[in-house]
Amino acid sequence: MAKANEDAIRAVFTAWGQSLEAGAAAMREHFADDCVWEQTSLPTTTGPEEAAQLFLSMAGMGFSAIEVEYRNVVASDDVVCTERLDHILRPDRSRAGSFPVVGITEFRDGKISSWREYFDSANLGQLG
Repeated sequence: MAKANEDAIRAVFTAWGQSLEAGAAAMREHFADDCVWEQTSLPTTTGPEEAAQLFLSMAGMGFSAIEVEYRNVVASDDVVCTERLDHILRPDRSRAGSFPVVGITEFRDGKISSWREYFDSANLGQLG
């Protein structure tokens, strides 16, 4: 079970790196209907559609994808913890900025049921 859950979160992150649209589609596929996604200083979403729309809103800031660089991934039963660097990409694939993130995802019946992300929100103001 832990391996399948790790594979699911990695699939979401792989899609994030492809495009905002691919990332949103992966969130719709892997989020439970009642999944709560909490992020430091960003709106909390409930359900896959709210999460997808929040992710897609990055286009309005001039960003096109998030490339994830893993530092550590730990999976146990229904919990997957990721320590990573998120690289925010522009449409030309250049990096607008990067910041460290720790995420805790909980799974229920093969779907992400809860996702909490922790990062220094001051880094968001440095994206450009």
